[in-house]
Amino acid sequence: MAVLLENIRFAPDECLRLLRWQGNARTLQSLEAGGRRTAATGVGGRWHSHAEMEFTIFQRGSGMRYVGDHVGAFGEWDCVLLGSHLPHCWMEQGRTDGYVLQFHLPPEHPLRRLGGGREVRRLFATAERGISFRSATARAAFVLLEHMAAASKLARAGLLLELLALLHGAPKKQTVTLSQTRVFAEADAATRPRLEEVVQWVLERFTQPLMLDEAVKRSAMSRATFCRQFLKHTGKTFIAFVTDARLAYAHQLLTQTQRPITDIAYASGFGSLTRFNTAFRGKFDKAPRELRSSLSPK
Repeated sequence: MAVLLENIRFAPDECLRLLRWQGNARTLQSLEAGGRRTAATGVGGRWHSHAEMEFTIFQRGSGMRYVGDHVGAFGEWDCVLLGSHLPHCWMEQGRTDGYVLQFHLPPEHPLRRLGGGREVRRLFATAERGISFRSATARAAFVLLEHMAAASKLARAGLLLELLALLHGAPKKQTVTLSQTRVFAEADAATRPRLEEVVQWVLERFTQPLMLDEAVKRSAMSRATFCRQFLKHTGKTFIAFVTDARLAYAHQLLTQTQRPITDIAYASGFGSLTRFNTAFRGKFDKAPRELRSSLSPK
């Protein structure tokens, strides 16, 4: 599965780009050194990748998060560090506010020679599969990004190192590695547009009936080629990817609403309550009713 490759450009003499959004992540402001702001357009709602690393904080809002082969719900103070070329996508539900910091520090970059190189390499290696941090880290990182928004170029570089130190020092119990496998996007100019369309079709319509034959038709590939490429680049079969998207959405509805479980099963795209219960227990080791009961006040 190929992905949309985002071409990120930094200002002269900078190794980072800081973006802010209020309302939705498609309409962004680029926060340049010294406090200057310019309009920018984001592609976070599409399955995409880029060579630069990325750190994203959702200060407010909720939705679905896709990172490599990971599919899950996100909420306020969702905080994720992504490695280079790791495919990702955030599907927002309603209003969201947040920051995204994109940066590029190859091994030969001067900032990597200031000390702590081993810690940086360790952090970046883990980020190849995406790292989610708890809200305490997100709140501390948010303060650093707020300072970075108005800082000079030199000060922004220092704040970037401070941010990396914060993330590296986060307690293990407060971090989660997202993707189970290392998924790297591969550029293929001939097939990328067709495959990217298929992935977006899945992300936007997983609550509706989705057939493998339709996905194959949209890709304009043979069935065998499509299935092989999809598994290679997501770590999952087409059916497993769709099922995980439905289960993550159902989990979000179970924990954030009081809708009846039967309604949630069908709203998430499952054709029967029995099939939903079986798949949910297999994914979360609890039946939907057990999960909801565990959230009720004792």
